[in-house]
Amino acid sequence: MQKLAKRVAQAQRQAGRRAQKAAKSEESNYKLRNRQAMRAAVSEVRQNLQDARRVRQEDWELGPIAPKRDLGFNGYGMFTEGVRTDWSNYGLYRPRPEVLAKRCAWAGGLKQLNLAVSDRVVIMDGPDKGKIDRIKTINPQGGYVTLENYHRAISAGMFGNDSRSQPMPLSIGSIRLVYPIANPETGVTRDVIINELKAIPPNMSSPNMSFDRWEYGNKWDRIVPGINVVIPWPEVEAPEFETFDGDTVRETVDNRTFYYNLLSPPMPETVIDELRNKFSKFRTRHEEWYVQQKEAEAAAKEAHKESIKSMQTPLQEFHEMQRAKRAAEGEPELSTEMLEKLGAIIAQRKEAALKKAGVSEVAAADASIPPSTTTPPAQ
Repeated sequence: MQKLAKRVAQAQRQAGRRAQKAAKSEESNYKLRNRQAMRAAVSEVRQNLQDARRVRQEDWELGPIAPKRDLGFNGYGMFTEGVRTDWSNYGLYRPRPEVLAKRCAWAGGLKQLNLAVSDRVVIMDGPDKGKIDRIKTINPQGGYVTLENYHRAISAGMFGNDSRSQPMPLSIGSIRLVYPIANPETGVTRDVIINELKAIPPNMSSPNMSFDRWEYGNKWDRIVPGINVVIPWPEVEAPEFETFDGDTVRETVDNRTFYYNLLSPPMPETVIDELRNKFSKFRTRHEEWYVQQKEAEAAAKEAHKESIKSMQTPLQEFHEMQRAKRAAEGEPELSTEMLEKLGAIIAQRKEAALKKAGVSEVAAADASIPPSTTTPPAQ
């Protein structure tokens, strides 16, 4: 059985090393593909900038006879790299934590981001600066959002497909929340650009709280510091789950259909062979007859080793007796007389070595004689 256990442990170690090697290789491949995709996307952005400079120069030189490039069929301004719609590249790339913290600082931070889908925001940077739109998606890992109508670009069709308009990622630091707030002095309600949001602890008694939001939405409230105005979250709708024929409904789960006792196994023994590979090298549980067979084989092997001792020569028997005698005596210990004799031999050899070298042993300084305090004269 020790041999079986050793074989299983060795197989597990080998499988673990193979899995680690495969995971490391896959991670390296992911990094390589991500690096190539990011390099291609950045190259395309640079090419677009160069084309824009060239077009601006041509438009200035040609004036009214400048060609129209915004017709859609000439491919001007289109992008082909899919990474530009998701700079995280499906989670393979993530900005540095300090960059994410700076982007989301005005909205309460990355852990409690006070933005939600369908929020009205104003664009602060880019060609659509000053336009108001609603948030379509939020990507906290990348620190960007996509809008419903603005900040879009034309994606070139692949494999003969037509081009289409796609939302482009917009940094959270480039937007601000827009919400109607009443002026306490005039009583006029108008849209206000909110430059800072803070999160306050969740409160079930809040007037903006609902059971669906408590279960599926953000529990904390967002407040505008300085004026202490709570910005309500968009209405949260509970998801509707559809039950299919292959699903097990809750009513069936609650019904008890299995009864067991201590006199019979909970399932037929042959089911175990169906769940686990009977001949797997990772198997650790064996039948009783198999365990007895392996133990009998090990006992027979030990008996064979003992039978070999009956065929020893007289010299081998003598050596075995000597080994047993030395093992019974234990480690030898040096007596006081032996230590004194060793010290005398060492002193004699030391004196002979000093005499042969023509030097004498320096005596230890006497502690009663004070050290000299005179200093040599200055040169």
